[in-house]
Amino acid sequence: MNNILPIGAILRDRYQIIDILSTKTGFGITYKVKDRNHPNQRILVLKQLKKPTPASLKIEHLPLAEQQDKINQVWSNYLRLFTKETQALAKLGETYHQIPTIHERFTELGEEFYAQEYIEGHSLTAEIQQGKKLAEHQVKSLLMAILEIVEYIQDIKNNKGYAVIHRDIKPENIIRRSEDNKLVIIDFGLVKEITFVGRKNCSILGGTPGYIAPEIVLGLVSFASDIYSIGMMGVFAITGEDPSFTPTLAKTWQTKANVSAEFADFLNKMICEDYTKRFQNAQEALTALTATKTPPKPPKSPIPWKLIINGISGIIVIIGVVIAVTTIFTKSDEQLIADGKEKLGQLTSSDQKELVSSKPFDIYNFKSEKRQYLTVELVSKDFRPVFTIRKLEDESFMKVEDVEIKDNNFTASIMVEKGEYELKIKPENEGLGDYVIKAWVTDIASDR
Repeated sequence: MNNILPIGAILRDRYQIIDILSTKTGFGITYKVKDRNHPNQRILVLKQLKKPTPASLKIEHLPLAEQQDKINQVWSNYLRLFTKETQALAKLGETYHQIPTIHERFTELGEEFYAQEYIEGHSLTAEIQQGKKLAEHQVKSLLMAILEIVEYIQDIKNNKGYAVIHRDIKPENIIRRSEDNKLVIIDFGLVKEITFVGRKNCSILGGTPGYIAPEIVLGLVSFASDIYSIGMMGVFAITGEDPSFTPTLAKTWQTKANVSAEFADFLNKMICEDYTKRFQNAQEALTALTATKTPPKPPKSPIPWKLIINGISGIIVIIGVVIAVTTIFTKSDEQLIADGKEKLGQLTSSDQKELVSSKPFDIYNFKSEKRQYLTVELVSKDFRPVFTIRKLEDESFMKVEDVEIKDNNFTASIMVEKGEYELKIKPENEGLGDYVIKAWVTDIASDR
């Protein structure tokens, strides 16, 4: 059992505890400390190793003396492996700046500690949240950034023959660093030993439900174990459901997401229950992810006309713009041509209104010749749009959930089948006004 040290405590006549960051990690206890010996009294993280207990080792049925012998054996082995791993991580941290630098490890008060770099920034819990779905291209970008870090860590050439497996990758353990916006993986706290490319039995179990690879509970660990955890982060991001609270998410996630068949295949291979059928390392996963096709991001849209009008004075200019809008703009039931060209639109109080909400709306018709992505971009400073869509033979409209928002730019991504559709645009609240809209289509891989 670990003793939690109080705020203000000083270790090694050097590290003064200024905050307790966590007491519930698989690693142990994490403190924020001030290095009093450093000229700038820099801020560091201090890790206190978690000692095994009879309950954690499931040996409570044994006599007390035998329990203690088992605990001592496990703890001795833990420290041996941990020493080896911290040496590898310390070496990595000197040359690779997307994992924290380890400064030293020491024993004090009968406890084991190590001091490491403090990363200023926010964890990915601020970006991947329950109830918030990210677009496919956002998830791909996030996974690529994480896999690039893990690829470096797994490469034994960078580690003098010792490669590292994290075993507890999850949003809380990835920080987006404030100074350069890059990702940093933290909390390499669950001991694992891989000295060659392959698999070994792991000595101490750990991990977070929902993210932990199934084989770890059987005492097996491999590079593919981290691939599973990263894949479940991708599933969380694309579905908006935290796997920690949804035990069956690995099997049911596709019913909760709108993704291309190609990307679905990629994620399913990452989280395959049989670790031998997963990507075996980060390099394999990166190669496959790079090969998948992503719907291209749209070119930057110009500012809507109304923004320009607000900066221009003179009655002649205003009349001219009104005439132009009237002549090129068709109010509703207009054909949505997916050619990437912009057209002007306007929501006004005189538009047709929904019976229930009484909100005005515009409708665009779209004909799809095959299964593909329809991307619709709308720019407006006057209102926040809600996109809904239906096939003509369907009775009701479905809300489009995959909408990327940046300032006054709203981009909806919709997977459509062959057929005729109606796209409805209405304001989220009471706002009305001008908008610029354009659309384009992107091919996606067919189901296998």
